[in-house]
Amino acid sequence: MTPDEDPANAKVAGVLISRDPLIVWGPTTPPFLAGPGTTLAPYVGNRRAYFLLSPAWTRERDDLVRGDLKHIAQLRAQWPEHRHVVLCATRGELERYRIARQPAILCGGAAFVNEFTFDIQPERERDYDALYNGQLVPFKRHELCAGIERLALIYHRYSDPATLGHALRVKEMLPHATFVNELDGVHRNLKEPEIVQWLARAHVGLCLSAEEGQNRATAEYVLAGLPVVSTRNLGGRNELLRPSYWIEAAPEPDAVATAVAELKARRPDPHAIRREALEALAPSRRRLMQLVRAIYRAEGRTFPEGADWDQMYRRGTWPVFTAARLMAGSAVSETTPAA
Repeated sequence: MTPDEDPANAKVAGVLISRDPLIVWGPTTPPFLAGPGTTLAPYVGNRRAYFLLSPAWTRERDDLVRGDLKHIAQLRAQWPEHRHVVLCATRGELERYRIARQPAILCGGAAFVNEFTFDIQPERERDYDALYNGQLVPFKRHELCAGIERLALIYHRYSDPATLGHALRVKEMLPHATFVNELDGVHRNLKEPEIVQWLARAHVGLCLSAEEGQNRATAEYVLAGLPVVSTRNLGGRNELLRPSYWIEAAPEPDAVATAVAELKARRPDPHAIRREALEALAPSRRRLMQLVRAIYRAEGRTFPEGADWDQMYRRGTWPVFTAARLMAGSAVSETTPAA
């Protein structure tokens, strides 16, 4: 067995919620359609384990749900002691899984955004009409930003040639924009506290895809007190948005620019935006905790009431470890609140 074939070295994106009973949360991305349920399974073996799965793309499409169900069935055939629960971003997704008798709850990926990092910053001059935090890939539809005069873009860089090629086209398309990640001439990914500082420099946050997954940027915007211009979409981001700080624009540059100008002029209270966002997040987090408690009961374990369960939402954006490192680290159930 080579090091790459050793299950201990498999890369796992996720959070160790509990060691006994074993509960792991993580996103699902191709080719690992069951996320940690795929990559961690050979390491933990055929013992009782619960994998809580957040699809990285909308599941309001029957073909994608069928793919998940097929993949989970294959895993259950190999590891019959494993259990899989899908965390759905919308009620439409939830209905699809429940019809198929696949365990699922309504809990969008925004529930895992750290509201203590993404918070309202001290008032300062806002240099930008709008900021768009999203990969420079076609489905993000950056072309809809063309009518915004003062625009900042935050994005990740990937090695895929097609992605890099599209990024170059976006730069040609938006020559007036500030490409935040390359201000120093060399691309670097920003850390979350840096993103928060840039959000404080913008009047409006943008989400312009027609279809995607459990969009984190929307939660980051509203927790930081930014109103949002969006477009009609599949993916679940509307679950966090309210009319008092949100405009759904037609997918046209002029319409997006007009919506940005309207929200900028309206100047909704950042603290009210954040308060409503936290209220919108609360039900997902409550359902998640109810699920974890139910697993403890089902396995005959005493629920650790004194643990710092908020750590589930504070461990970063899809943290990636080897299987061995994830299992050797502290579980959320083993933490205690800071004094």
